[in-house]
Amino acid sequence: MSLNKHTKAELLEMLASKGIDAKSSSKKAELIELLEGSTETEGNDTAVQTSEPNAQNEANTKPSASQPALLVVCVFVILAVLAWVILG
Repeated sequence: MSLNKHTKAELLEMLASKGIDAKSSSKKAELIELLEGSTETEGNDTAVQTSEPNAQNEANTKPSASQPALLVVCVFVILAVLAWVILG
């Protein structure tokens, strides 16, 4: 699987799904290295923090790429309803 074909956002989501905390300011090449390194043995000490699944981590997860778009749509619908109520 060629990771170069994926967007930076997709790479960040892949890392998050594997429990690897990566900064969005990281370069695409760094994200690819992290993904490739996650498939290798984890015997060495790296700067990457892995997370254990629990209720606290679910609250700290980053939003997916579709959540901001959904927020924009919701705000637009609310504004449209308000305009309809005020003008209608």
